[in-house]
Amino acid sequence: MRHPLAGLITATAISSVGTGMTMLAIPWFVLESTGRGVDTGLVVMAEVVGLLLGSAFGGPWIDRLRPRRAAVLFDLAAAVVVLGIPVLHHYDALPLWLLGALGLLLGLSRAPGDAARQVLIPDIALRTGIAVERVSGAYDAPNQGARALGAPIAGAIIAMLGAPAALVVDAASFVLAAAITRLTLDEAAIDTAAGGGGYLRQLGEGFRFLRNDRTLFAILCMVAVTNGLNSGFFSVLVPVYGQVVLHSSLGVGLISGASGAAMVLSTVLFAWIGLRWRRWPVLVVCYLLVLGPRPGIFLLQPDLAVLVAVSGVIMLAFGPLNPIIGAVKAERTPPQYRARVFGAISAAALLGMPAGTLAAGLLSDHIGLMPSIAVFTAASATMSLCPLLFSAWRAVDERTSPARDRAEEVL
Repeated sequence: MRHPLAGLITATAISSVGTGMTMLAIPWFVLESTGRGVDTGLVVMAEVVGLLLGSAFGGPWIDRLRPRRAAVLFDLAAAVVVLGIPVLHHYDALPLWLLGALGLLLGLSRAPGDAARQVLIPDIALRTGIAVERVSGAYDAPNQGARALGAPIAGAIIAMLGAPAALVVDAASFVLAAAITRLTLDEAAIDTAAGGGGYLRQLGEGFRFLRNDRTLFAILCMVAVTNGLNSGFFSVLVPVYGQVVLHSSLGVGLISGASGAAMVLSTVLFAWIGLRWRRWPVLVVCYLLVLGPRPGIFLLQPDLAVLVAVSGVIMLAFGPLNPIIGAVKAERTPPQYRARVFGAISAAALLGMPAGTLAAGLLSDHIGLMPSIAVFTAASATMSLCPLLFSAWRAVDERTSPARDRAEEVL
């Protein structure tokens, strides 16, 4: 046996750096190439559509290819797509429609690659004897932190060598992630192959399983709405707040940086000391802290230092959320449905983001900044009560695992 957890962490971190670089490098490349903001928006939208479609409908392909092979192949596909942009541009063969198509293909390749690595998490936990929350946290921390690092790395490369060079480095990161996955991770020991039938039948089976599990369906709804609220607030309202109230883009960056650093730190701390805690009370407290007061602090218009400090402290409560949710997904989902269920939940998270961003933009234009922040604060506070009020969330403490039972039968 090789070192699967180290391989997962390293491959995830490198792939996530590439994803973070893409988020800046491609829009910057479009702006340099066409000079039109609408063109940039169209290409970014095409990539988001690809991510959504790849998450929702890529599960059966992961099942057929097997998770490790799927992660490798989809990372390599992402590398080819990203590299194709500067190459075609060099030969003056990159019209806007083709650039949009490449953005769509990039999203279609990135989403199943990420989902395939998530499907491997329960198997790595089973092989190594490490708690699935700890493996999930080991996946999530570099994923979040590396994505945050990707944009500044891309910015530095763009400043020194230009946007095409940043895209070449971006493509290389996906190739490196694929190589590390291939060399350090074994294929799942648990049979994850889907049952018989065609693609649509397999896809439908996964969605029906997810719909019939009240706890997993509650998680899907929660991540869809909260991601929408967070995206609208931090992608639209906080930048407007920085411009109108703080008069500083640096201030917005400091708030974001403090939140990201605290999120990574808390994920690591939870994996170290929090695994013995009951899951449901932890989820209740963390959601109350993360969703409840965080947007409301901006209504008080405190000094920048206070905003940065409080944002960082509050985000310390975020760390347990993804590892616990990841463990619950792994335990409640039989191996043959994991790719489809995990992908559907990721698609729900993605679907909420453009809706939240659009809502924030419309509200800020029609009722103003501070009333919009008040609306988002009220909605976030309401959502924070869901794990406390709905009984489906109490099942997260049920450690009996149909997935583990099936795994033991196969092994």
